[in-house]
Amino acid sequence: MRDIVKIIFCLAVVFIYSSCSNRYAEADAFGSFESEELILSAQAEGMLVNIDVNQGDKVKSGQYIASVDSTQLLLKRQQLQIQLDAFLTQYGSLPKKFKILNDSLLYLERSICKIEYQANEDKKTKKELDSLIVQKTDLEKYISEWKDDLSAPIKALVSQGEQLYLQLRQMNNAIAKCRIISPISGVVVSKYLNQYELIGLGHPVVKIADLNQMILKVYVSENQLSTIKLGQQCEVRIDAPNEEMKIYKGNLSWISDQSEFTPKMIQTKDERVNLVYAVKVKVKNDGSIKIGMPGEVTF
Repeated sequence: MRDIVKIIFCLAVVFIYSSCSNRYAEADAFGSFESEELILSAQAEGMLVNIDVNQGDKVKSGQYIASVDSTQLLLKRQQLQIQLDAFLTQYGSLPKKFKILNDSLLYLERSICKIEYQANEDKKTKKELDSLIVQKTDLEKYISEWKDDLSAPIKALVSQGEQLYLQLRQMNNAIAKCRIISPISGVVVSKYLNQYELIGLGHPVVKIADLNQMILKVYVSENQLSTIKLGQQCEVRIDAPNEEMKIYKGNLSWISDQSEFTPKMIQTKDERVNLVYAVKVKVKNDGSIKIGMPGEVTF
């Protein structure tokens, strides 16, 4: 009886071992997960008066991140507004339509600036943004046609007024650049500055990683290269509890056009091949995949 039990136990061990070996043998390539990362940098210089996120925080597309001191720019804008008001008062012969049209153009530009990043992920906001852009284009075309019908003296006054409006638009744009907005949803993986620190133009503020879609970077041999293509659907697996594998659908998004030596700790299907090609597979993340986690793919 004991001999029968031993035989059954040995057969079970052999079966488990062979099934595990087959599981890993089925994989065409192995690698680790990474994410698309974006470094948000300052478009203005000065003191960082506020930063609203910390490392590890989740952010949404269009969310406010930080702001640079814009006091001087606000004062200059106020000065320009006073000059514009004085100009419009001085030249009462200038049609009232001129102010209405240009004020409308300023309003549309501010509205576009306010929602342009939110439109990356929200279909309703994207539709609203497209509508505002069309309105702005049509209004600029209408203003140009309207000016053509004016008399020479009025047209000269309009040109002077437009210069002030143009400066005002430039100032609004400079003030908007003092606010740092996230263009994507993700997680803050690095924070480079704190509140009240001085910041220069182009200085990095935070790094955001998009964890909704992960990238499995693997290496394939030259023999495998001819069997894969961009856009190809594939199966991605990660380790799960109880020696199981969790399966995801992947999409082959990038194939390197240059070979390289096999990196350390990376296995390929044919270990005798010294030169391999890097391949990236995009996978929709359900929260289980982490940066640096190992994974395998079957093409």
